[in-house]
Amino acid sequence: MTGTVGTWARRIAELFDAHRLRVERAIARRTGDPQTAGDLAQDAFLRLARLPDGETVQNPAGLLYVVADRIALDHCRAARRQRLREAGPPDDDLPAAGPAADAVVERTQTMVRLRGAIDALPPKTREVFLLYHVEGLPYRAIGERLGISPRTVEYHLRTALEQCRAHMRRRPLR
Repeated sequence: MTGTVGTWARRIAELFDAHRLRVERAIARRTGDPQTAGDLAQDAFLRLARLPDGETVQNPAGLLYVVADRIALDHCRAARRQRLREAGPPDDDLPAAGPAADAVVERTQTMVRLRGAIDALPPKTREVFLLYHVEGLPYRAIGERLGISPRTVEYHLRTALEQCRAHMRRRPLR
């Protein structure tokens, strides 16, 4: 048991040496608060170190960044709640924060039309489009996954964009 804890502690120390600055920068970007990024990063490392079954973690660095992102998100939420408490109760004479109802309806309609445009794409083109724009894969990775060349990936993406633009230019059904 002591060897396991020692091994996990060593892995955390190695992670700290290798990733501390990057984790701090990621937290600072997420929170917009570079002063507390160091403290939040340390909290992320501590939470990882306290895992009871740390030795079973397959990708400790990946888990570290997930934990750090969640800590940063929690910090942002807490800061927002604090600002709202300090601001006091809302004034009924002020307009509501956020988009107007007609803007929300228009955005929803646009999203429905865009989804229709994507659904109307040929299957292979749609798959390439989603892998690139939703999953964020590079051309080469898409090509490897689908057994096509990066140039063919580029062709499918160009075709998808042209077809989606044409679909969006058509007048919506009322």
